[in-house]
Amino acid sequence: MKLSRRNFLLGSVAVAAIPKLALSSERSVSFSYQVNIKERGKARLWLPIPINTEYQRLTGISISGNFESARLTQDPLYRAPTLYVEFGNRKEKRINVLLSTTYRERSVPLTDANYRVPESLGLYLKATPHVPTTGRVKELAEEITKGKKTLLEKAYAIYEWVVENTYRDPKVKGCGPGNVNDLIEIYERDGKIGGKCADQSSVFVALCRAVGVPAREVFGIRVRPAYISKTLSIKESSRDLTKAQHCRAEFWAGRWIPVDPADVTKMRLKENLKEGDPRLEFAKRYLFGNWDPHWVAFNWLRDGDLEPRQEVLRPMPFFGYPYAEVNGFALNYLEPDSFVYRIVKV
Repeated sequence: MKLSRRNFLLGSVAVAAIPKLALSSERSVSFSYQVNIKERGKARLWLPIPINTEYQRLTGISISGNFESARLTQDPLYRAPTLYVEFGNRKEKRINVLLSTTYRERSVPLTDANYRVPESLGLYLKATPHVPTTGRVKELAEEITKGKKTLLEKAYAIYEWVVENTYRDPKVKGCGPGNVNDLIEIYERDGKIGGKCADQSSVFVALCRAVGVPAREVFGIRVRPAYISKTLSIKESSRDLTKAQHCRAEFWAGRWIPVDPADVTKMRLKENLKEGDPRLEFAKRYLFGNWDPHWVAFNWLRDGDLEPRQEVLRPMPFFGYPYAEVNGFALNYLEPDSFVYRIVKV
C-alpha cells in the first residue's frame, strides 16, 4: 500500500481489510512517532505499528515530513505490520507519524482440555536463535511440567516457575535482549534470572515450546496508566512513550491465552512485595489469562527479517522499537537521544 508524500489517512480499502470487532470496554488512543535522523547519507526506517487482532484495530495513520517514499508492509513470516520509509541524502531527515488505535481489555476463559495443536501453529513451536527448545531448556521444561498432561496445565506450571525464578533487573537496557541460552546459563549459575520483560517472556515461550505448547512473545507499547498498579506504566499526566515499550506473551490451549510474568516481577520489585502478599498473589492470578488494558500490541516477530529486508541486523531479534539504517550502518534504537526519535501520546 502506497502512502502519499505529505499525508495519508486509512481509506476505504484499508478500513475494509480491518476486521469488524464486537469490542467490550473499548478504548481509543493516538500516539505519534517523531523521528529526526541527523546522520548524513541515505536512510531507511522501519516503524512497528499496531496490529489488527480480535482485541484491537488500527483505525488511522497520517504522516508528514521530508521523506522520499513511505509504504505499509508486512514481513512474510510473522506478518508484522510496518511503516517503511526511505530518505534521500539530506542533511536532516524528518518524519512525523500519527497512529490511532482502538483496543479493549483482554480476558480469556481458561478451559482445560486435551487440545490437539493444529499444523498452522507450527511456527510457534519452532526454535529460533534466541529461543531454543532443546538441550537444557527442554530438560528444564520437562522437570517443571512433570506430571502435567494438558497444554493449560503445562503452561501454568511454566508461568509460575518463571515468576518465582526470575526478577526484574533495572540495570538491563530496554526490554532486555531475550537471549534464552544466556538466561538459562545465568539460572544454572545463580539460581535466579535477572532481566526485563523480553527476557522473562522469552524464557516462558522457550519452555512452553520445548514441551509442545505453542507460545509467542507479543511486543508493544504502554499507552496509559496501568489499572492494577501505578508502578507498571506511565503516569496519568505523562505523554512521553519513548521508553514505554513492553513485551508480553501468550500461549495456545484451544485459543491464544495472554500472560504477563514480567509485570508480576515488576510489581514485586516496585512495590517491595514479599511472597504471599495478597497484591502479589492477585497479580499472579490476574496476569495469567488477562492483560491490563493499558497497552497496545505491535507484533510477534522474533528472530526474523523485516519487509523490505534490513541489511545490518539480521535476523532482527525482535521488532518493538523504531529501526533505522544509514549508509549500511544500523542506528542504536536503545539510544533515542542519538538516534533521535520520540513517541508521544496525543
